[in-house]
Amino acid sequence: MKQIIKNFNNLIKKTIFKVQDKTNNNFNISRFNKYLITFIGLLFFYLFYLLIPLSYDKTWVQTNIESKLLDEFKINLSTSADISYRILPSPHFLIRDSKISVADGNKQKSIAEIKDFKIYLGQGNFFDKEKMDLKKVVINNANFLFSRSDTRLLKKFRSKKLPNKVIEINNSNIFFRDNFGEIISIIKIDKTILFYNFNKLSNFINLNGETFNVPFTLIFNNGNDLNKYEKITFNSKSLKLNIVNEFIIKKDQSFEGKNSISLLNNTFNTKYNVKEKSIIFESGDSSRIGNSLIIYDGELSISPFYLNLNVDLKNYKILKLLNFNPILLEFIQSGLLFNENININTSINIKSNNKKNFHNAKFNFNISNGKIDLNKTKFINDDIGSLEFNNSNIFIKNNELVFNGDVLVDIQNSDNLFSLLNTNKTSRKSFKTILINLDYSFLSNRIKFNNVKIDNKNASSQFLTIINSFNNNELNNINKGRRLINELLKVYAG
Repeated sequence: MKQIIKNFNNLIKKTIFKVQDKTNNNFNISRFNKYLITFIGLLFFYLFYLLIPLSYDKTWVQTNIESKLLDEFKINLSTSADISYRILPSPHFLIRDSKISVADGNKQKSIAEIKDFKIYLGQGNFFDKEKMDLKKVVINNANFLFSRSDTRLLKKFRSKKLPNKVIEINNSNIFFRDNFGEIISIIKIDKTILFYNFNKLSNFINLNGETFNVPFTLIFNNGNDLNKYEKITFNSKSLKLNIVNEFIIKKDQSFEGKNSISLLNNTFNTKYNVKEKSIIFESGDSSRIGNSLIIYDGELSISPFYLNLNVDLKNYKILKLLNFNPILLEFIQSGLLFNENININTSINIKSNNKKNFHNAKFNFNISNGKIDLNKTKFINDDIGSLEFNNSNIFIKNNELVFNGDVLVDIQNSDNLFSLLNTNKTSRKSFKTILINLDYSFLSNRIKFNNVKIDNKNASSQFLTIINSFNNNELNNINKGRRLINELLKVYAG
């Protein structure tokens, strides 16, 4: 650059300064004007240089761009004839209405329709078009289409090395369709960047998007050094959800990894390894639900789906288990779990430091042959007795999620029970067990008592009339619950 400026100054001296000597001895050009003239001259020369690709033959440009994109960016692009050249914000070719296709067996399958495809050029040598250098690809307003049968294509993409040049995708959509062509989910892409990171020897993908009206960020890294490894980070600020999953596949094909999930003030750290088709896992350090320590382990297989999960909770409020999560209830009501190919055995053991209600509990959630039950679920109060669910079934009736089952109440110390209920001495009766068969609707929060046995004897019709008068959510109120039980004790003959 300095040599060009020096040559340009010499040119000025030989021309303009000669005019100065011949016309006016007082004629003079300041140093600033010299640099200004030099700058303007160089600017015009640079602009002329940038416009050279306009002279390239369009057919040649189309053919060579398709070839270089496939070779350098691994993009099989079907370009249209609508190709134009722009110099701002930096030199690039703009292709409108193009498509990306991938090899699917012996044929090519279109996976993307693109409104604007920009190819940014290196500015090394525009005079020799054969040395045209593609530096970066920017895709705008594209629709990517995938179906369930394309799973193998996505797996193949994950295992391939990305180009070392940047691919940027903006304002686009990813459509996922079922095998019948129906759209089952949409991911809106605000901005995505893909490239191969030479410093870390790994593929890098950073996606900022939105699905089901939930904004999120997804960062993906994978590589193949001594061992294959992969790391995925998912973050959604609106859900207060952060997921980090990373694993290693060793040379002997052993598979191990760790997963961290942070949701609201809950944290789950999990270590796992894959053995054949099963995933064996256990909790890592510092896993918590709120302020309660959680320890868990289990086994998961996908085909067919099987989950065996054992959980231990410390210092957890047991009655929270009865406050069923509405998202979980909606998922169960969708009917997806009522599938003969799904088997789940979940056991949650809880020790509570809250002495007002239950001290210990074992909550079982089982799915087998399309049936869901809570059998052997048990709540224990060390001072009074226990409550256990058996012969239970969760099902959908008239579009409502319903629980039916037997509840066995085992009284170990009736005096402590009467003291808790503030029962009058005249109403205190001697009994050991109460067996209740009931229906509970999760949607309306209503209870229907079908049958009651006390010490293996059927309760009177008056007893059932009174208990069914409280068949709504009044039972969630402790004081009203006490009043109900005391009224029942009055009519119980003993």
